[in-house]
Amino acid sequence: MKDIFLSAKEVNELKKTKQNIIIFDSSYFLPNTGINAIDEYNNEHIENAIFFDIDNISDPNNDLPHMFPSKDVFQTHMQKLGLNNNDIVIIYDNSPLLSSARCWFLLRYFGHKEIFILSGGIKSWKENGFKTTNEVSNMSFGNFKATEENKKLLIKIEDMKKISDNKFFPILDARSFERFSGSGEEPRPNLESGHIPNSLNLPASKLLDKNGTLISKSEFKNLINDLNLNENKKVITTCGSGVSACVIALSYYRIGNEDIPVYDGSWSEWASKNMKINKL
Repeated sequence: MKDIFLSAKEVNELKKTKQNIIIFDSSYFLPNTGINAIDEYNNEHIENAIFFDIDNISDPNNDLPHMFPSKDVFQTHMQKLGLNNNDIVIIYDNSPLLSSARCWFLLRYFGHKEIFILSGGIKSWKENGFKTTNEVSNMSFGNFKATEENKKLLIKIEDMKKISDNKFFPILDARSFERFSGSGEEPRPNLESGHIPNSLNLPASKLLDKNGTLISKSEFKNLINDLNLNENKKVITTCGSGVSACVIALSYYRIGNEDIPVYDGSWSEWASKNMKINKL
């Protein structure tokens, strides 16, 4: 399986040699950071990059943060962003990586094939001396057609409760230990911290190196083994709102376990629906 991560130099070369390239800036920041992703994009982005708004490309009828959109809603958004079926998609962020993983997961779920991530995000791009701009690109309407061939990759709350109650599959929570244990606060107001019963903690921060890229495959396998899990078996991933859980799914994908589902509502839904909460 080819690696989905590209270096800044590889992305720059593709930009020069391929016509069917589309670059998405998928940067996203938690509400408590005070950073606005759209403002960051408008201030600086890779030339010709288009802003992929995780909050906006979501279910418009759900009050929970950036819940999965329907096939038609996602297709409409992608066509407006200029995505074509034969495009090579390159994703980057300034998050680091968390929202690129979510963008990758969305595109994969809805059937797009050629998806890559810029290793190290915009920071790596700039460190390699490549240009950024504040000019917003004109977008033409794309012909992307969404499918739902990967519906098994998404878990809803009803199934999550059954999985938790009956221990059908291991559950991996990508939030920090403080939030998972119940000793720290949630970044969103009025949410109690803690975790879904029978879940294990694997913070997304442990999956990233100092440059904001994924740790090596062998390092990830060691983390999985430390949790007494079989790297080839199915797990369910969760987090605060379905973003950093995608980093775990992406990490599994890199080692060949490609069908790891994400619980879409994650803690934002679980903790707001009077479900059972465990603490350490």
